[in-house]
Amino acid sequence: MKRLVPWGNAWIAPDGTVVCQHGDDECFLNTIEACAITIYPDVVQHFRYVRCLENLTLEGRHNQWVNCFQMTGLGTSPIDCYTSGNGKAIDQKYAKETAQLNPPHRFVPWVVVNNQALQEDYQNFVTYICRAYKGNVIPNACRSLSTKTYDSNEKVNSFQPVCYVDEARNLSFPLVTRLSNKSP
Repeated sequence: MKRLVPWGNAWIAPDGTVVCQHGDDECFLNTIEACAITIYPDVVQHFRYVRCLENLTLEGRHNQWVNCFQMTGLGTSPIDCYTSGNGKAIDQKYAKETAQLNPPHRFVPWVVVNNQALQEDYQNFVTYICRAYKGNVIPNACRSLSTKTYDSNEKVNSFQPVCYVDEARNLSFPLVTRLSNKSP
């Protein structure tokens, strides 16, 4: 089963505040994603929303995140989850889950299949999923895969988009349109 854990390289400060590698906006959007995942547990539903939001972020338009609800046909309940404070409890759950990874994650995205961290070979996740698949009918995605995998000691190639845990904290990330007490 595919699961998303929107925690990344965040950490919890001594005062209990969640601090994200790329600043407050990343924390805000992680919590909105966490709320969407919780409210819409069907992976197809929430993955469409998360994908929409992540694509907007890659395009430098993450301040338009609220449009993803309409674009994916989902309701805006995740906003209520965030504004009510329920998202904080979900963040805590994801923080604990991430802290318990073995081996500990070194970068994001950190992909795990059948409790095996793919580490530097994360882009070949479909190969690992297909190897683990036990069904009778082979999915189309598994029919013509490369079987090449990479040693976990190899450095991730520079073209692979990862953020290392030990990279500089609070890199610039433009401000997101903040929520008021009103729904959008």
